Amino acid sequence: MPISWSSVSRDGIILAEAGQDDKDGGVVKAAQKISSVKPTAGWEKVKSGKHRGLKFHLHELANTELDGNYGEENSVKILLWTFSCVYDPNELSEDYAKAFLTKIVYVTEPLRGMPWWRDGGLLSAQPSFAPTLLQQMENIEQLGQLATLNQHLSETKEIMATNIENILERGEAIEELEDQASKLDEMSKVFKTKAKQVRRFKMWQNAKHGVVVGSAITTVVGVAVIPPLIALL
Repeated sequence: MPISWSSVSRDGIILAEAGQDDKDGGVVKAAQKISSVKPTAGWEKVKSGKHRGLKFHLHELANTELDGNYGEENSVKILLWTFSCVYDPNELSEDYAKAFLTKIVYVTEPLRGMPWWRDGGLLSAQPSFAPTLLQQMENIEQLGQLATLNQHLSETKEIMATNIENILERGEAIEELEDQASKLDEMSKVFKTKAKQVRRFKMWQNAKHGVVVGSAITTVVGVAVIPPLIALL
């Protein structure tokens, strides 16, 4: 199988993974190596023996609220969704590996609002999504049409642009919070800062195809049991 391992994580926590190691442990080494690379707004790549590791991040701007004795305090954070894979470059090109991970981004779009995805711990989505992930790995040849491949790569560029905007937006929001806190502190130290709530960004409203495919596949193959590869190491 050209793709030996793949996973979906939130804030560094592996929610679901699928794959199989080779006899010399090369897949596990490559998976651990790509997982340890610092996240950016785009792609990360590693070489590990005969394997290649690839990773893509989705930076989702979110908002949290804390209730206090003197009112509410809002804070801005980013949920970091990570989509990773290990592949054999002799069987699969880098562009096809990128197209595969882009498809996983879209397939998981309707699932990432679920509680066990958004707040769950290690392998919280393993029973429901690992079979889907494995099926997508096994059906990588479906990305063979050039038009489909180009579409996936184009969609990834749009996600990267949104990632950058969300990161910058978070920086501006933090500065605004600090400025408001400073002004309120001069007026009174009784009241805590109440920052303007940052509207969450919802991406890909036109990704209807990904929603339908992701939901249907999860329902059909969710009964299978796929063991984790690196999450419990």
